[in-house]
Amino acid sequence: MDIKVIYDREAKKGLLSGEGFSCLIDGKVLFDTGEIPNNLIENMNRMKINTDKLEAVVISHDHWDHTSGLWEILRRKRGLKVYACPSFSDTFKKCVKELGGELITAIEPIEIVPNIFVTGELAGEYNDEYLPEQALVIKGDKGTSIITGCAHPGILNILKYTKKNFDTENMYMVLGGFHLDGLEREAISDIISDLKAFGIKKTGPTHCSGEKAKRIFSGQYHRNCVSVKAGSIFRI
Repeated sequence: MDIKVIYDREAKKGLLSGEGFSCLIDGKVLFDTGEIPNNLIENMNRMKINTDKLEAVVISHDHWDHTSGLWEILRRKRGLKVYACPSFSDTFKKCVKELGGELITAIEPIEIVPNIFVTGELAGEYNDEYLPEQALVIKGDKGTSIITGCAHPGILNILKYTKKNFDTENMYMVLGGFHLDGLEREAISDIISDLKAFGIKKTGPTHCSGEKAKRIFSGQYHRNCVSVKAGSIFRI
């Protein structure tokens, strides 16, 4: 099984960048859709990713830099399943339905396709307001991996939830936005220690994780901290 990063604020040569995040899992499940629809589609074309082969889209949380490309995806494939949190805005839900998407809201874990799950809605916070978010849990050949959009519920809370609700004896990778920008070095180091205690073998902080956090992760996880850019491919 693999993860193909389609959209990020950093991109490999020949691909486009922007705020937000998007990746494709096992060629079937699209996780988040980035900020600029045209950039998302152009990257998909350049990476030879066919919209017709998508089986589902998972939206981590209802922020523009994770949802904006969704509408173009739905225009290209009507009837596509869209996994969202129950507390997403009425506007989001209405747009999905108007564009012919099949809206599926998850409070608890749901298996989307074999070995790929959404966590269901987790309580998060942004700018002192409630912000629901869900993560993706993947049971790959190398163990259980987790993909986060921004980790507003807290990356450690997401891991604790995963440990409690999934059979996760063998943890492998955590990849995505960790929302650590602004934290002091000591706090970030404590989070890394906890990730290692969970058994996380590889990390891929990106998007909203913050440049300082990326440097600290790289310094403490060494070669097991992977660089995440549009065009990156990871075997899990």
